[in-house]
Amino acid sequence: MKTVGLVILVGISIATIILVLIQSPAASANHVVNNIVKYNGENDFLVKLSQYRNLTVTIDRYNISAFVADTDDKRTKGLSGVENMSENQGMLFIFNYPSKQGFWMKEMMFPLDIIWLDSNNSVIHIEKKLQPCASVLFCTVYSPSTDAKYVLETISGFTDLHWVNKGDKIKINSN
Repeated sequence: MKTVGLVILVGISIATIILVLIQSPAASANHVVNNIVKYNGENDFLVKLSQYRNLTVTIDRYNISAFVADTDDKRTKGLSGVENMSENQGMLFIFNYPSKQGFWMKEMMFPLDIIWLDSNNSVIHIEKKLQPCASVLFCTVYSPSTDAKYVLETISGFTDLHWVNKGDKIKINSN
């Protein structure tokens, strides 16, 4: 009985020490947790997506630094698990051929606006202020009525703030 109590006490003590070290301001400003460098604030977005190529997307002279999801693996992962992003950040999904690309908010941690573009970079569909799914069983799939070649995910409210409308042209710049 005393051995079990001692093992539990030692286990709790070690866990407490690890937790204190991780949360301690004396620990380095960034530390590795599960092979992901963890930062506070908007840098979380940059670190988790550091293996993605980056392009600048321009919407009416406003630049967005967009991480590119151009493989099946990256498109499937998307922004899942990313805790936040700022107004000038986004994710650009590039598909091999135009089709009615469906998106859902599974495993998302914050709301989004989603903008679908055709092969000519014209906005063909917009979904605004989409909330993360509460459950996979009740997770709506959003898709355009016409074929899209690109899909841009931005923070919730972006399309209203920047007056993005169906028919607008969006410039995708190669960096």
